[in-house]
Amino acid sequence: MNPDIQQLYKQTLLAHSKQPLNNHALPDAPHATLRNPLCGDEITVYQKTNDDGSKQITFTAQACTICLASASMMTQHLATLPTPEAQTFADSLVSIFQNAKKPNTQTPDLETLPGDLASLTGVLAFPSRIRCATLPFEAYLKL
Repeated sequence: MNPDIQQLYKQTLLAHSKQPLNNHALPDAPHATLRNPLCGDEITVYQKTNDDGSKQITFTAQACTICLASASMMTQHLATLPTPEAQTFADSLVSIFQNAKKPNTQTPDLETLPGDLASLTGVLAFPSRIRCATLPFEAYLKL
């Protein structure tokens, strides 16, 4: 990966982790909590459908930089999609990332991920951190 792109992705991850978007609970909203026992990350994802049909997706977490940034970007993107498409997107992202850490697997071209989510591709260089990036999406899929 181009060093300039790596630096941009690093800056994006740091920005989302320092000031994560949608980082609050939604009272009375359906939610799902997941933990990563290997690193201690814990995240709860909330989804509420409003009377006008729009939806809010938020999270609360005690987690590492990668997990916080991933959750921030996830809530921002998935809220723009109808629920079935959001579920398909989340499921595809988790599958692609999990398959990427298997031996002898060709690394997929994830730079086509929308918006800031493309910055998560840098995590693929660190297989032990892939779960940090996918945990928010896995929690979303449990809703």
